[in-house]
Amino acid sequence: MTYKRFYKLFNRLPLHNGEMKERLVQQYTDGRTSSLRAMSAAEYDALCDALERSTADPQHELRKKKRSAALRLMQQLGIDTTDWPRINAFCRDRRIAGKEFGALTPPELDELAVKLRAIQRSGGLNPRPERPTGQTEQTEQSRPQIIYMPLGGLPN
Repeated sequence: MTYKRFYKLFNRLPLHNGEMKERLVQQYTDGRTSSLRAMSAAEYDALCDALERSTADPQHELRKKKRSAALRLMQQLGIDTTDWPRINAFCRDRRIAGKEFGALTPPELDELAVKLRAIQRSGGLNPRPERPTGQTEQTEQSRPQIIYMPLGGLPN
């Protein structure tokens, strides 16, 4: 078992040292051990879950939720949300956000979502031109077609 998750969370604590680590391990093993290696997987997970809750940044969660909403709206507009250079180029446009997606604050993400919804209501990024009244699909289909038919017999 690697202890990467534990140390990542442990190092976020404001005051962390070896003694604190030992006390945390003892607390989650009911005093059985002070060594991470001697912990069971369930004890280790419980300790890491508790550290995640105590080090959680509410702004981070809010930003994550707003970023997700903005990405979902971009995806609905046809932007490939797996292409980060494309997302950043789109957001850098001064009419959209004026800076890269990752640099947007929660209020800026709210503004972006409003703009994206407005774009959606107006027909999307590349709205299709309206057909003139009276023109139907049948007039487009009535255009002459050329069909090639050989005049000779079938080849042997």
